[in-house]
Amino acid sequence: MIKTLPVSQVTLGMYVVDIPGHPMMAIRQQGYIRNPEMLTLLRKQGVKQVLIDTSRSERATPVATPSAPKAPLKSSAPQKATLKEELPRARKLYNQARQLQQRMMHDIKLGQQLELEPVERMADQFIESVFRNMSALNCLRLIKDKDDYLLEHSIGVAILMTLFSRQLGYQGEVLHKICVGSLLHDIGKVMIPTEILNKPGKLTDEEFAIMKSHAAHSRDIIRATPGISPISLDVAAMHHEKLDGTGYPEGLVGEEITTYGRMIAICDIYDAITADRVYHRGASPALALKRLLEMTPHQLDRELVQQFIQCIGVYPPGSMVELSNGLVAVVLETREDKPLKPLVKSVYNPKTRTHVMATVVDLAAPHCKEKVVRAINPRDHKLELDNYL
Repeated sequence: MIKTLPVSQVTLGMYVVDIPGHPMMAIRQQGYIRNPEMLTLLRKQGVKQVLIDTSRSERATPVATPSAPKAPLKSSAPQKATLKEELPRARKLYNQARQLQQRMMHDIKLGQQLELEPVERMADQFIESVFRNMSALNCLRLIKDKDDYLLEHSIGVAILMTLFSRQLGYQGEVLHKICVGSLLHDIGKVMIPTEILNKPGKLTDEEFAIMKSHAAHSRDIIRATPGISPISLDVAAMHHEKLDGTGYPEGLVGEEITTYGRMIAICDIYDAITADRVYHRGASPALALKRLLEMTPHQLDRELVQQFIQCIGVYPPGSMVELSNGLVAVVLETREDKPLKPLVKSVYNPKTRTHVMATVVDLAAPHCKEKVVRAINPRDHKLELDNYL
């Protein structure tokens, strides 16, 4: 079905068949809108409308695959929930995701084939939680045990990818496939010897070569899984690829890396930088975002990194900050239009080393005088985030 849309409503994954008033550009731009640069080009060229083939667009109505039957996502968005309402459900979901990761790794170690259906169900539940409340799972992502990094990294990246995909306008079956690939992206690490995977010091060149092979293992395991989609495979197989060809396992360059591959590279690096590991302490979200920007445009897609920063925010939900009144607060929610003025809950006085009565403060409120001074690591004050959610 051909449909005319204003360019403001065109999103990634749509299939363009014509651009009225721009015949030469129409010839060049026919096909899928694969990356944000194509959207930017349309707007810069003054395009007002495009003709979309909805039957060929990747955002069409979800279709269940015969080899992995599943109910499609509900056509209506899940009912919104407050952070307080969603946190218990998100916590239960997070624990179920950990159990699923453990079970999958155990099965693969035994030489069994990856079972896709439980991953698909988990992906749907992740997406529904994010649509009910964007902050709940994102808060839980920051509560990590450095000794369980392997399990929690895959879950953390899946959460980030779901949030990021929503920010970019993905929905329906495409969003579902992105989340599935994210949950599976590091499954190949089960093939890496434990002494290398958990080594507390720097890896030797030989050990690093073995460690890097996990990306190829992930690709091969997922490719052999009945019912897997090309989108899910791209997400998992390309999470270590870089635009300049220095990534792995294929050393892809530029346009050889799909938008999905570019997205997960950003999420994977961000989660790795901010996580505590056996051999290093996690960096603050602000520092992690700075490092991502430093990797553009040669290794990471600059426009996507900028979109990611808008999505996550300088002070993401679950992070801790120092306020101008000297108190430490937990960030509860962020606002895209006011990224430096989140909704916070003050919990601790570092000068007296005492807890204070929890008070929710909207830093964006017209008469609020408080502001964020800096991001802090809760462990500097021996605070555990989980106690305040």
